[in-house]
Amino acid sequence: MELNRNSFEPLYYQLKEIIREKINNGEYQVNSLIPSESEFCNLYNISRITVRKALLDLVQEGVLRRQKGLGTFVCQPYKATRLESVKGFTEQVLNFNQRPSAKILGVSFKKPNKHICTKLKLSGDEKLIQIKRLRLIDDEPYYIEALYFPYDRVKDIEKENLTESIYGILVRKYGIKIIKAEEIFEPIILDEFETKILKLKSISSGLRVERVGYTKTNEAFEYSIHIVRGDKCKIMVERKEY
Repeated sequence: MELNRNSFEPLYYQLKEIIREKINNGEYQVNSLIPSESEFCNLYNISRITVRKALLDLVQEGVLRRQKGLGTFVCQPYKATRLESVKGFTEQVLNFNQRPSAKILGVSFKKPNKHICTKLKLSGDEKLIQIKRLRLIDDEPYYIEALYFPYDRVKDIEKENLTESIYGILVRKYGIKIIKAEEIFEPIILDEFETKILKLKSISSGLRVERVGYTKTNEAFEYSIHIVRGDKCKIMVERKEY
């Protein structure tokens, strides 16, 4: 590809797309070193400012990473999550040959608020258990989650190893399997606390996912909120005409 100086697209944007295409077609391999800023300047006869903006944008998007004193490298692309699946995080990540893990941020008990009562069809007198965790892929923070379950159905779950798959614990100990889920996706700006927990260098965009999980009897059993870092989020949606 060549840069089109008569295009409505700015030069830095065109360069971004050229680099992205070279990654997608395998010319720039994962973990390989790409040309330096000065090499890009010479290749496309553009300014260093233009090159730097293109590279910085791709670094912020998680496509490239910079290593001080060595140069700029291609990142391992994150696998897309298929929205048709109701598999838990652990199972999905294992399917991608990556290593999932969890860090417990807190476990508490509380009365459901009006919103959760509506979602889980509760009266308001029930006790909920709230499990907050940081989910990681290959030891890198991916999202923060807060899970809510009616405690009378999952008594003593707090005594289990909650760094394991919660869905796995539900099936193994309580005979409860989540087979359907409804999710609402909302783009957000991560706040200072979320940025710190996710170990990001600066406040950036993210995705808030509100989820209600259903059992085979169509009972709304799980309510959860997931705060996902935007640079690691890729979702594939399959649409069909019936």
